Order: sequence, then C-alpha cells, then structure tokens
Amino acid sequence: MSIRKEAETEKQKLRNMPPKDRAWYIWEYYKFHILALILAVAALWTLGGILYRQTFTTRLSIAIVNDRAGNASSTANLEAGLREALGFGKKDLIEINEGLTARFGEEGMSQFEYASLAKISALVASRSLDVFIGDQEAVGHYETVNAFQDLEEYLPPELYSRVKDSVYSAEDEQGVLKPVALSLEGTSFASQTGIVMNPPYLSVMSTSQHKEEVLQMIEYLFR
Repeated sequence: MSIRKEAETEKQKLRNMPPKDRAWYIWEYYKFHILALILAVAALWTLGGILYRQTFTTRLSIAIVNDRAGNASSTANLEAGLREALGFGKKDLIEINEGLTARFGEEGMSQFEYASLAKISALVASRSLDVFIGDQEAVGHYETVNAFQDLEEYLPPELYSRVKDSVYSAEDEQGVLKPVALSLEGTSFASQTGIVMNPPYLSVMSTSQHKEEVLQMIEYLFR
C-alpha cells in the first residue's frame, strides 16, 4: 500500500470512530510521533531564543552587595532611569545583580553568603562587572585586592571636582589609601530603589569594559 493510500485509510478510519475512541486511537498509535514533534518544537524554540538573545548587547553590569532592605527594594526605577539617560535601545542590556550578601569572615557564614561571594568572584574573574555598589565593609575588602579604579585618575577632572565631597578612600593591596568609591547618600539612589545601606558606595571595577556608560551612570546619579 502506498503512503498516500495508507494515509487515506487512516483518515477514513478516524472519521468513522466516535470522538472518545478517536482520541484514544490517536494517542495509542501516534504518541511517540506526537512526543517527537513536541520535543522538536521545543528544541527549535530554545534554539531560536538563544539566537535571538545573541542579538542583545550588555552595555552595563552592576552588582549590589549587602542591601539590608531585602525584598522591599527594587531596581526597576533605577534601570528605567539609566536606560533613558544613557539612550539605550531595546537590545541594550543593563544587568543588575541584586540580593548579594557578603561577609568576610568564614565563621558562621551561610550557604547563601558563600554563593554570593562565589557569584561576585565569577563576575570579577570574567571581567563582566562594571559597577560595584556596596557598604563600607564590602568596598574596603575588595580594594585590598585592588578591585577598583582610582577615581581621581578615572573620572574627568570636571566630574571629579563635582563629586569629590562624596569620595571615599580605602587601602589597596599595599596599604595605600586611594579614592575608590563615591557615597550615594544624598543622591536619588535610595529613593529610586528603596535599598538600605548606611550609606551605599559606588565603585568602578578596575576591569570594567564600559567606561563611557559608567561615566554616564555617575553623571546620572550626581546630576
């Protein structure tokens, strides 16, 4: 029997069956075909998503460490404001890594805290992190491994002059004090996000790949 005739026979057989028997027959005899089709569609959907995601570009990556507000805070307004200020399009991404908690003595650390430290380390090692926002303890700890830019060298003179009253200095690996952070107290950061730190400090990663975007972010916060 040809494939065409076989298909016609199956069609006629199904047409003559009651709906309940028809559903049972289709599932019983074609379930593997149906499952294969579902898996093929899912694979194509996943592949399409991956290919589409590759058309997006991460333009700014931020880590927020030791926010004591917990689930009460949100960076949605901050992200929206940054997107508008930096003129980002739909395919320009701002990645904000929230909910990270870091303590620097191993004793009594929770699994979540270990996981947070591992994530921060991975972001730094991959050179994919641009901006670090954390409390004084976190900034001081990471500057001991020279994690941050010297802001007096990094910022344009006019901008540095404008924000110098907010500059915080920490000791680097050699014990030398360097201006590596900006206090965000008095900026719109807290009102935009609800993040609780006392106060929050912004540092620029020494491995940042997006200098212009970081400068625009600082301009936006200190306007």
